[in-house]
Amino acid sequence: MVAAAGSDPAALPPPLAASDGVHTFTYDSVQRRLPLIVEAVVANNPSYTAALQAELRALADEIRAGAPLRALREPSAAGWIAELAPHLDAGATWFTAPWFLVENYLYKRVLELTDAPSGGADPFAAQKAESLAGSADAFGKMAPALAEASELAPLVMTSLWGNLADLSLSAGAALVAPADASAGGAGGASMLLADDTAALCGALEAAAGKPVTVVLDNCGLELVSDLLLVDGLLRRGAAGPSRVTLHAKDAPVFVSDVCAHDLELTLAWFEEPAQQPAGAPLAARLRAALADGRLAVECWPFYTGSLAFWQMPVPLRAFYRDQSLVITKGDANYRRLLGDRHWAHDTDFAELMGYWPCALAALRTCKSGVLVGTAPDAEAAAAAAHPDKWLTAGLYGMVQFRP
Repeated sequence: MVAAAGSDPAALPPPLAASDGVHTFTYDSVQRRLPLIVEAVVANNPSYTAALQAELRALADEIRAGAPLRALREPSAAGWIAELAPHLDAGATWFTAPWFLVENYLYKRVLELTDAPSGGADPFAAQKAESLAGSADAFGKMAPALAEASELAPLVMTSLWGNLADLSLSAGAALVAPADASAGGAGGASMLLADDTAALCGALEAAAGKPVTVVLDNCGLELVSDLLLVDGLLRRGAAGPSRVTLHAKDAPVFVSDVCAHDLELTLAWFEEPAQQPAGAPLAARLRAALADGRLAVECWPFYTGSLAFWQMPVPLRAFYRDQSLVITKGDANYRRLLGDRHWAHDTDFAELMGYWPCALAALRTCKSGVLVGTAPDAEAAAAAAHPDKWLTAGLYGMVQFRP
């Protein structure tokens, strides 16, 4: 159990890192994908000065070469001092440091360069806007039914498969989930490596009159899908949660992760003529819930650090303890739940999450080499069907629950 192992780091499996091997997805992610993300920032922000563009390109070259990590200069990144210290002391590089640390560190390095000259503008704003615009067709197909759905399972499935739309996975290129995924099932149950949907729906029904939190992941189609789930919960009235809190990022990270300002942009997008007739009523209900406190948005700096969830700060643990249920969305949150480590794939999810202070659900499409709670036969079937990408391309989904 992580709660016990967390007090003894030596008992934990090793973290994923590019040094796992040059033919691994992790190595490719660091050596190729991360530099492409930085270069996309340059391409999507033509107003950046030549000097700033040169600094960003130098960062991309530094990553590509596997250079040693360095301390962050940005004062607002002070919380990173302790996180980075042991790795800097050891001379860790982009390739040898833990992958989850390296990825989160990348975005701090980008903001270190862009915040001052841009006035803190989101360097990924253009890509997020393109992703949201690309969601129109999928929203038009799924909104009419889901905006009135009373059953929870279709809303949960839509929220799950919306996680396919991930600009970090695509290195910043526009990526929208296929139509069958946006409709709430990319291949149905056969594409689920773990399926606790019934237990999760039961927990949501038991949350009547109690608070629920959703830890968000990506903008665009995923946030659209998540808001359909949130709206469905709030429409249940007294049979639904007393309050739904959305946890967003306090700074841009992983290209398309939701910051607080992205919620308002999405609500405004719902109100555009192209998203009618379902969009405006959906936005009106969500705005009303924000106004009367049934819906809230919070941003905790913890979510843009590199610590595992079992290292969460005391105030965040106390907040979770007061929740009836927390739903974490997406692959990065899943990696944080597992400490981004090489756990055996058949490790029991509920037992591993023994450190969590309330009921927990994880909705995730598989986009990295971390996995637990999957039966060997299900893994074997997935690996046989898609040997090179079953665990990393978002083809398979997981709904996991710990009471």
